[in-house]
Amino acid sequence: MPDKIDLKRVEELVRKYDRPGPRYTSYPTAPEWRNDYDPAEYIEALKKASGEVDEPLSFYLHIPYCRKRCWFCGCNTMVSKGPEGADEYLSRIEKETDMVLSCLGSRKKISQFHWGGGTPSFLTDAQTVRAYEIFFKRFEMLKDAEISIELDPRVTGEGRIRLLKSLGFNRLSMGIQDFNSEVQSAIGRNQDEKMAVDLYRFCRSEGFTGINFDLIYGLPMQTIDSFRETLVKVIELRPDRVAMYSYAHLPAGKVHQKKINEAALPTPQTKSDLFHLAREMFQAGGYIQIGMDHFVRPTDELAQAASQGKLRRNFMGYTVNAAKDWIGVGMSSISYVSNNFAQNHSGIGNYNRAIDSGHFAVYRGLKLNQDDLIRQYLISEIMCNFQVDFSESDRRFGIESRDYLNIELQELQPFIDDGLIIRDNDSLHVTGMGKIFVRNIAMVFDAYLRKAQDGPKVQFSRTI
Repeated sequence: MPDKIDLKRVEELVRKYDRPGPRYTSYPTAPEWRNDYDPAEYIEALKKASGEVDEPLSFYLHIPYCRKRCWFCGCNTMVSKGPEGADEYLSRIEKETDMVLSCLGSRKKISQFHWGGGTPSFLTDAQTVRAYEIFFKRFEMLKDAEISIELDPRVTGEGRIRLLKSLGFNRLSMGIQDFNSEVQSAIGRNQDEKMAVDLYRFCRSEGFTGINFDLIYGLPMQTIDSFRETLVKVIELRPDRVAMYSYAHLPAGKVHQKKINEAALPTPQTKSDLFHLAREMFQAGGYIQIGMDHFVRPTDELAQAASQGKLRRNFMGYTVNAAKDWIGVGMSSISYVSNNFAQNHSGIGNYNRAIDSGHFAVYRGLKLNQDDLIRQYLISEIMCNFQVDFSESDRRFGIESRDYLNIELQELQPFIDDGLIIRDNDSLHVTGMGKIFVRNIAMVFDAYLRKAQDGPKVQFSRTI
């Protein structure tokens, strides 16, 4: 049954809890990673991981190219009018993959393979095949592997969809953002609605069953009425999953966001109302909320995993197929191997020079300690499954969780008083209302935020 939400109470709590905070796609969060992390540490982590031959891997391929930069975008991209330069980039991807393989040895099974960007469908057909074969010829794709790609409907034709199907892709993520033309103009992404809908229907006709729509709330010019129209159209189309991302307006770090008229952005309360409208409509339309911002059909494997407390999340999104080690290749990509985070250079020049010299392009990272691992587990459980089982954390880490977390559990009392958490001796459960403030709840367990004397090192997006 959908959670009943008192919107007047939500308005009060938004005023109380809305503040900058991490999204927790990782813990520790990226600002805490060391800039002096040596690529040799990454190599050591890969070699250590090579011993678990039967354990599958997750792989992420970053294709940075876009024909035009959308003003709202927070991703690491580069504008290119044609795909010609992508051939040299793919040559470097091949070199980097070979370096990874030389460290992994016989560990070659892949359970999750995701292409992100940028715009992966920017590549030509031949380049798409080449990129896929770089991995297909070196690794073993498991029969039930999740093979996914992000699509921009403006640069994706029917021939590309047929090609992806023939290669074995089984999940597609389509960037919709908002169907409203005024909103599209305000974010520099004019995308014909009919084109997007026709592409979606063609994907269905080709047999794709795992299709995700990306929507963004909090964009300039969005109103309750205009967004309702977009939501009605999306629900009528019945995608398998919908990701409802909160727009993070951070022009100090993303200079292109300065093109957005800040006066046209919704107020914090309106932004909150936009999400609750979507939540209400999706649940009324038969979708189930998972995590903090996704809605899925009841038959989707993510819904089933969430009902069993087995949902997982990494930089590739919510998943049931995430391996404990994942490897990113390409500029700005992130790996997590043997409890080490390692990120490649975000600038194409530095990435190219490192790979051309025969070295990994890693420029920052972090080896997690025991405390990091404990808190990583707790935050992941809260963000994914809205609960923490203390007996499980005791078993995993050999601790007495209630003693170890004595300060944090005391600091959760305001959330308990506000009806956002239910706590008993053995567990924590986030309530329906609490799901709205799940980032705030997770922040209580963040040791690095606790240590920051003068506030966070970087500007985070707001939690609501």
